[in-house]
This record gives sequence, structure tokens and C-alpha cells, in this order.
Amino acid sequence: MRVRVYRNLLKPNFFSIQAMEGPDKGKVVGYARAVGLENVRFVVSKKTWERVISEGVRTVFAFADGALVDCLEALPAGFDERITLMPFERCYFFNRQRPEIPVTEAARGYLFGADFWAAAEPAGLDL
Repeated sequence: MRVRVYRNLLKPNFFSIQAMEGPDKGKVVGYARAVGLENVRFVVSKKTWERVISEGVRTVFAFADGALVDCLEALPAGFDERITLMPFERCYFFNRQRPEIPVTEAARGYLFGADFWAAAEPAGLDL
């Protein structure tokens, strides 16, 4: 199932999982500490991000869109590429090792803590 996953603002240790297809399309269908996704696309609403920065409004403006693999309590082993979003520094997702390069996609990984953890080099780097 294709889902949109974002950090829950009221429960920061959890991610909200929103269905993007099927009978529950558009609805939050679950919460998890670690969410596994495949064929991931990272999206930031620039307009909403600008409002967050200028007005200090807390709202969801970024998410990972992909195929749901599973939901876990902790990050499994083997995922060490850290992709993150720091809204007061940049308006895009980036690899913590190369913060100047936006990351738009990843083949597979887990959202856990403040990061997306990928197993290999993320795809979609704008070089």
C-alpha cells in the first residue's frame, strides 16, 4: 500500500501513517516508532515551509511517500545512511554526510527518530 509518512507533532517519538490509496485514502491509518518504506520520495511543501519559518507556526510540511514495508518498535540493523530535514537550516531533505546536496528519493529504508535510515546510497541526488 502506498502511504505518506510524517513525524507526529503531538507524539514526537512516533510517525503518522496516512493511506494514499484504497478505501482509507487520505486518512491516518496508524502510528509507529519505525516505519519501513520502499520506492521512497521525499517531499517538502515550500509554501508551508516558508510560513513555518516566517510565522513560527508548527505544522506538517514535509513527508516521505512510498510503499509500506512494515512497522517496528526500533530500527533494524543494516541501515546507516542518515537522511534528514532541518527546517531552520535547509528546505530540503539531505544526507547528513553531504548536507549541501538535496536528496529526493531512496530505494528502501526506515523512518526512525529524526531521520530516514537508508541501507545504501540514496537515489535521486541532485549533483
